[in-house]
Amino acid sequence: MTDFTEKINYAWLDWKYVQHHERLEKFVLSLRPQLVCQECKGGGGWTEPILDDGTGPWEECGWCEGIGYVTPHIRGQWLKYKKLEKTNAPSAR
Repeated sequence: MTDFTEKINYAWLDWKYVQHHERLEKFVLSLRPQLVCQECKGGGGWTEPILDDGTGPWEECGWCEGIGYVTPHIRGQWLKYKKLEKTNAPSAR
């Protein structure tokens, strides 16, 4: 178990995230056929409209990590999530 009084090495965590993302991107882009992310429609994310003119910060998609394509396993997890989300949604009366 981690002692939370220790100093966290954020530079190391950032490096590990970058390595993971590069590895995932190479793997996903090498797959055939490529599966487009259904959450972001292959865009890698979306602009969250904050201002009146519709502009705002760019939000990276959490399912494809900004790549726009997913693995078959991630697509299956997304489908399970959407099915569960649909069954737990409050019914409109």
